[in-house]
Amino acid sequence: MLTTVKKISRIALLSGFLALSFSLGGSNAQQKADSLKFLLERSADLNTRASLLKQLSRLSFTESDYNSALIYLNEELKIHEQTGDSASWANAEYSLAMVYSIVRNFDMAAKHGVAAKDFFERNKMFPQVANSCINLGFIYNELKQPDIAIEYYQRAMVILEDQKTQQGMEASYLNLGTLGDKTGDIDKARKNFEESQNLSRSINNTALAGVYSNLGNLYLNKGDFVKAEELLDKAFIMAKESGNEESMAVAMISLGSVYFKTGRKPEAYRAIENGIAISRRLGLRKITMDAYAELARVSMSLNQPVLAYNFLEIYSKLKDSLYNEQLSMQSGNAMNRFEVGRQDLDSERLLRENLEQSLKLERDQNARVALILGFVVVILLMGIFFKRYYVKAKAANELKENNQLVEVEKAELEQLIQTKDRFISIIAHDLKNPFTSLLGFADLAYTEFDEITDQEKRSYLGIIRQSSQHIYALLDNLLTWSRAQSGRIDFNPEPVNLHEVVDFSIDLVRTAAENKQLALFSDFAQDVVVRADKNMLSTVLRNLLSNAIKFTPAGGSVTVSCRNHNGRAVLSVSDTGVGLDQDELSRLFKIDGNLKNPGTNNETGTGLGLILCQEFMNIHKSKIIAESTPGKGSVFSFSLDVV
Repeated sequence: MLTTVKKISRIALLSGFLALSFSLGGSNAQQKADSLKFLLERSADLNTRASLLKQLSRLSFTESDYNSALIYLNEELKIHEQTGDSASWANAEYSLAMVYSIVRNFDMAAKHGVAAKDFFERNKMFPQVANSCINLGFIYNELKQPDIAIEYYQRAMVILEDQKTQQGMEASYLNLGTLGDKTGDIDKARKNFEESQNLSRSINNTALAGVYSNLGNLYLNKGDFVKAEELLDKAFIMAKESGNEESMAVAMISLGSVYFKTGRKPEAYRAIENGIAISRRLGLRKITMDAYAELARVSMSLNQPVLAYNFLEIYSKLKDSLYNEQLSMQSGNAMNRFEVGRQDLDSERLLRENLEQSLKLERDQNARVALILGFVVVILLMGIFFKRYYVKAKAANELKENNQLVEVEKAELEQLIQTKDRFISIIAHDLKNPFTSLLGFADLAYTEFDEITDQEKRSYLGIIRQSSQHIYALLDNLLTWSRAQSGRIDFNPEPVNLHEVVDFSIDLVRTAAENKQLALFSDFAQDVVVRADKNMLSTVLRNLLSNAIKFTPAGGSVTVSCRNHNGRAVLSVSDTGVGLDQDELSRLFKIDGNLKNPGTNNETGTGLGLILCQEFMNIHKSKIIAESTPGKGSVFSFSLDVV
């Protein structure tokens, strides 16, 4: 009998404790999590434990505590494997794939996502198959496996289009049934069915628009512009039908990129501009930021350098704003966790006061039972106190670590701002000189057109042409460098004949070399095929050759040579120019290096070309090595894998 009383008292006390916990902090996520953990520790039933783990994983996900969510989901998965609950197991696998995607562990995300998709496929659960394929498309795109990503997106597209067709058939069958029904109730049934169909169709259209858009961008990156345009057109139409303005904006901006790649520059400008208008109205700053970078590139190709520079400024400001906001959010989350800890202390105090009052009433009724309850209460309070103390100490340590992280990121941000300011001052200074020549000689030719000779006109036009080319090259390098910094530049490695690329690059700079009476040489023993992005490689060679010509006096020479070293092709551009000392060599490839020596004919430049070249070689997992001796010339070398 005494054992029964103890058991009943303990259960009553536990139930009262949990009820009080929820009543005091129903909106407190930490308190809910503690209560669920309390039940989990005392539950032996596998199904009950699985349900509690699922609730804990959802609560952790809501609070953005993804590491805890992964722990709970993996424990839930093990229980479903023991109980044989295959449907719940598949849902846990799908959830794990989603959370691993968020924390950017894409290998684990792919493993769990494929397992969930295979189960749904075997059991003909096609809506779940479509969702899994959309998630796997995103995962494999992030894993740099676009062909696999396309396969999953296409599978999702087939399922979603089939569902769309099926919805139309079901609606037709209902209409046919209405014609033969005289009861009148069918009108209400048809109305309810059509309302549910409209909602289902809207959701289906939104999902289809997203799949079309993702597929279109994948084909755009692969260079299949016809397929990309077809899919993005479908995405825009589907988004418009479902009223999803965000998807409309994304589709329009991506279509603008397709138009630009296929030479339809005015159409590209209008499409991107319209997409920006929608995204700005909706407050989609990340989409707006990327769109401005693309619009700057289109403007440059339309010979609108000032407009391109303005768009680039907007892009830079948006990027800085988003970065600052992320820093503020991290700091705010740390303060929120501190406030949660303080509220937990208040709740604990109130809980203790209520329990002590209950203990006093119980003592008046029965001293013996009160003594037992008091002992249990003390044990529980001690456990709660030490657990809370541990949680608060941990929260304080996390707050301290987050504050240190914020300080480090603040210092990095200040360094980035200084670098950006230095970069902008360099660009502004070097844009000023060619614009001065351009505007000055254009104005002179315009105002004195009838007085100056044809020879003088030709001379003025030559200066104007040279200044324009200088401005164009500067802005093109600037935009390319910006895309490389943001990770949006295309990288398409393929087998490339090195001899052909070198000959093409030499032809591009031959006129400049002849104007300075320089000899150009190519030293190749045989054809060499390397694995590289052909456009990037051409840009690197053109910049290195231009620099060599710039710093080599009349009568000198520039040589491009190639040798084999440990299975890699080592390409070198050497000159007989003025050379660099050790201090100048140490400041190469740095945006804040302040290295702006004029050429032998007083040619000017920002050094941005060399920085861009080094960025391209980093993408190739290589590096440009500079060697030089003052008065004896310089050698710039890099290596690539031989095919």
